[in-house]
Amino acid sequence: MSDDSGKGRPPAPVTGSAGRALLVLRLVLEHGPVSPQRLTELSGLSRTAVHRAIHALIEGGFVRYQLGKMHVIGTAGMRDRVQGAFFSPPGIDAISRAVDAALKGRRTQCDIAVLPRDGEVALVETTAPGEIPETDFFESDLVSVLLAHFEPVDVTRITARTLRDTGGAARVGSEFLDRYRQAHYQGYLWNGPEGTLCVRLNTEPERAVAIRLFARGTARLRQRDCVEIVREMGHTLPEMFPNLATITN
Repeated sequence: MSDDSGKGRPPAPVTGSAGRALLVLRLVLEHGPVSPQRLTELSGLSRTAVHRAIHALIEGGFVRYQLGKMHVIGTAGMRDRVQGAFFSPPGIDAISRAVDAALKGRRTQCDIAVLPRDGEVALVETTAPGEIPETDFFESDLVSVLLAHFEPVDVTRITARTLRDTGGAARVGSEFLDRYRQAHYQGYLWNGPEGTLCVRLNTEPERAVAIRLFARGTARLRQRDCVEIVREMGHTLPEMFPNLATITN
C-alpha cells in the first residue's frame, strides 16, 4: 500500500520503547512504503519517538529505508521470519478475549473450533490443560453446531468429503442427523448428561466458528452457568451471538 493511503483511526496509546517500536512496525507493514512524517500522523507519537522506533527496527533487521527515498519498508528478512509461523485464525482474537473475560473466577473450560467451507474441523484454542484433543466429526456436538453454519448442500459436501477421508471407517447415523437438525434450528446444543453447551457464532459465510463450554475434571456444568457465561460473552460481542435471546430464554 502506498504512502498516500487514508489516515484511518489513530491507534490506542502505547507506552515504553518496545510498545512504540511494535506500533511503528505494524504501521509499516500496513501502510509501507511510508514516510516517517506519515508514521507520526498515523501513530500519534512524536517525531522523535518515531525516529527512535525506526532506528531500533532497522538495528533489528525488521525494516529499512528505500533507496533514494525517506520511506520505510519491511525487509525480506522480516518476511522470512514470519513464514511458517502460527497465527491466530481470522476473527478468533476477539472471541478469545471475550472467553477469557467471561470465564474469570469460574471453574469452566472452553474450546474454540473452526470449520472452513473447504477445510477440516480444527480445535484452534482451549482453556483445558494439556494437548488439544482431536474432534470426532460424526460424534461431536461441536461439529454439528459448526455444520449448522452452512447451507444443506455444503453440509452434504463436507460430510461426503469426510467420509471419503475415513476410507469407509465411519458412517452417518440417525443421531448425527438429529444433532445437525437441532443445531441448525437452535444455533446451539445443550448436552445435559455431559453438561456441555456448544454455541455457533455469527462469522463470515466461508468459515464456521463455535465454542464448547464444559466443566473441569469430573464435574458437570449446569445449564444456568452456561447461560450466564454466554450472556456475558454476548454483551461483549453482540454481533457474534445473534441467537443470544434463544439461549438465555
